[in-house]
Amino acid sequence: MEILWPALGISAIVVFVFYILAQHWQRMLRHQNWTIGRLVDRVRDLEEMADPEFRRRLSDSAPMPLEQVFTLTFRLSDRFWRDALHMTEEDREFIREFGSFVGSVKLERWRSHTVATITEVLPDRKETGWHTRTLDYYPDAAKNGNGLVLWELALARRELSAERPPSLELVLRANSLELAGYLGHAPAGNSGNGHGSAEGLDRVVFFRAPLDTAQLAEFRSHDPLESDYPGAEENGSSGGSWHAFYSGRNEELGVEWQLRLRDLSKKAEWERWKILESAAMPLATREK
Repeated sequence: MEILWPALGISAIVVFVFYILAQHWQRMLRHQNWTIGRLVDRVRDLEEMADPEFRRRLSDSAPMPLEQVFTLTFRLSDRFWRDALHMTEEDREFIREFGSFVGSVKLERWRSHTVATITEVLPDRKETGWHTRTLDYYPDAAKNGNGLVLWELALARRELSAERPPSLELVLRANSLELAGYLGHAPAGNSGNGHGSAEGLDRVVFFRAPLDTAQLAEFRSHDPLESDYPGAEENGSSGGSWHAFYSGRNEELGVEWQLRLRDLSKKAEWERWKILESAAMPLATREK
């Protein structure tokens, strides 16, 4: 009996130790199984990301990328107001008093739509200063002639009759920007197409700035602000540059326009950005 009790005590201690070790190994095995399961799930996720169909669904659900940024400025000389529009001094005084003039138009072309930011100035109301408006444009392929009027300027006071007074307007279309006028006459030297209107006025296009890079090729010019762009010396004159400068001029009409383009589809490092903060662009001024 003296040997039995110590043997039972030792056996109990051994069993308790084995029990503790078994619990410890069981916990370790459960943790290893959980870790292996997580690794398997991650490998499966990586395989799904390589699946073209999965990537297409992910692209469709992601925010629409910003593809191009255009900045338009245009200048209407004194010759335009005097010779092309045949404005009387009374009408010019009316425009100076009540008219707004475009400083610049910035177009952010996303995959689904275009966001137009129009900066205007009221010349004789200095306390008002610059005014900015933003419009969204969703082009309708079924309506080729459909456009969005970004700016309109009445050229004369509205009479008591309901007839529309002569006016200028800047119109955004799917692939162009147009400066047109509704006039009672077609000015000499006009290169655009005129169309009649219900009010008996002729619609005259003074300039049309394409928004398609292929059509813009003939208007490619040297950018006077080229040195302000990073990497301009390497990219400024290259046809594959991610930024470009275009301009057009009609001296007979007294109209000049400039268009700056930042084509983000050609700038690889911009693919990781969804929003582009454009650098401050110079605003056109009106020649009095």
